[in-house]
Amino acid sequence: MGPMAGTIVCDYYLIKKRKLNLDQLYTDRGIYWYNGGWNWRAYASFIIGFAPLLPGFAKSIDNSLDVGGAWKIYSFAWIFGFFTSVLVHYVICTYISVPTQSLVEFAGYPPQKGEEAASVIEGEESVGKESYVTEKEKEAIDMA
Repeated sequence: MGPMAGTIVCDYYLIKKRKLNLDQLYTDRGIYWYNGGWNWRAYASFIIGFAPLLPGFAKSIDNSLDVGGAWKIYSFAWIFGFFTSVLVHYVICTYISVPTQSLVEFAGYPPQKGEEAASVIEGEESVGKESYVTEKEKEAIDMA
């Protein structure tokens, strides 16, 4: 689980800088659609973080296996896998193959409570802008 978490954390916090376009997350073949639907960068960082842990994992299943000193790294597998995957994913996405299409300048999140909703069709103003303000909030504003 460490290599998987490392890849996810690195991608969201370091590569995309916590900026996602939620509309595109649910769009078929949107900006988060990678080569044939597979993000090879994520798979590479996961495998490189996971592969060194395999001998220790095998020894944990069958203690009679002789894997040399490779089993020692498995004692801190989560931490090792996490940081190895973070490092590998960061290097791949920053220096080797930058995923430019999936990087957005501004986060595209849905409106929060109290904010005005965006237009139904981009570029057009909606006739009656909907607000996500509850009736109790409206009453409190009117009373103030």
